[in-house]
Amino acid sequence: MATLRTDTEIATSILNACVEDARRMLSSQTSMLEGKTYDFMPGFEEMTTHLYLAGVMWRIGEQFDLPTTAKERGFVSLLPILSSSGMSAEKAQRRIAELYQTAGGSSDKIHPVVSVGYNAVEGDGSLARLFDQFRADPKISGAPFRLLDRAKPIAAVLGIASFAISVLVGMGWVVSLGVGLVIAVSVMAIALAIYHQMVGTWSSPKC
Repeated sequence: MATLRTDTEIATSILNACVEDARRMLSSQTSMLEGKTYDFMPGFEEMTTHLYLAGVMWRIGEQFDLPTTAKERGFVSLLPILSSSGMSAEKAQRRIAELYQTAGGSSDKIHPVVSVGYNAVEGDGSLARLFDQFRADPKISGAPFRLLDRAKPIAAVLGIASFAISVLVGMGWVVSLGVGLVIAVSVMAIALAIYHQMVGTWSSPKC
């Protein structure tokens, strides 16, 4: 039992060391983001930052000899970081699993963002440069997503209005319902067409 407790303490100290270094790295990078404004799709900045930190902690974890791989430890070490932001342990574990798969899982594949974090040096501005590269890509811009969000209530209002007008002019409930649905679906179809045109204009930047 004493050996198990010692192993647990060692593992905890290693995790804490990775997290401490990652937070120090993040602090040195975020100061270079001051004054910059980005318009990314919901969750993109957070996901990119977490992948970046996983890369940072991957490199830090390579100095320790443990059964798990350094790459796995880099992602596992995200748990305290996600938990400290208010995320429940269960949700944080699911999020880490998703990020790990996004980064290639157990394969030799290295996600470009993870690679940037792995090679980062304190105060080198690598996180800011990463976001600057993505800034010009409409695929991850917030504008197309806002378009879809705004189209939903508009489609609903027009659909209801069309239904009401159809009923008032005596078209019958069934026909009126069909008219309302057609109008609502048409508005969303137009919004989706514009959305796909916007996100399909550019190719993704290389990291």
